[in-house]
Amino acid sequence: MRKHLVAIRFAAILALLMCAVTARAEQPRSAYITVERVVDGDTLIATSANATKLRIRLIGIDAPEIAHHRNPGQPFGLESRRYLERLTLNRPVRLEMFGPDRFRRFLAVVWTGETNVNIQMVRVGFAEVYRGSRCQAYCRDLVQAEAEAQRERKGIWSQEQHESPAAYRKRAGSS
Repeated sequence: MRKHLVAIRFAAILALLMCAVTARAEQPRSAYITVERVVDGDTLIATSANATKLRIRLIGIDAPEIAHHRNPGQPFGLESRRYLERLTLNRPVRLEMFGPDRFRRFLAVVWTGETNVNIQMVRVGFAEVYRGSRCQAYCRDLVQAEAEAQRERKGIWSQEQHESPAAYRKRAGSS
């Protein structure tokens, strides 16, 4: 009888794990939006085709912080935002959406034509690979883009000492 209960529990756990793996393997939803505002180097405000306002967080990247309240911001924070504006502002873009983050922003890969904007931000040195959670999309491409930017000392990698946005937020006491 005990072996039977163990087998049933094992089967139930296996079924739950298979459901979790299947849920993770789902394809991201696509959406077309128009970017209305660039908040910083990894966050956009946009309007969908049905006039819904969306706050978008570029998944897999972390851009230098811009000035907030009393915190002065990081080197290349404004340049990062300006570059993202040049790529996306007032333009229709395609999103690959991966769900919300803890701040209720939609996590997404942003595309302008054939250009993956997330990778482009890393490639030019205006963002680094986000290391706060498991990578969900274009992981190898992001890591390669970062290595290229570091090797060529582009953007944030041109500094004598680079402080990651995550370390800066922790030191500055922001979320």
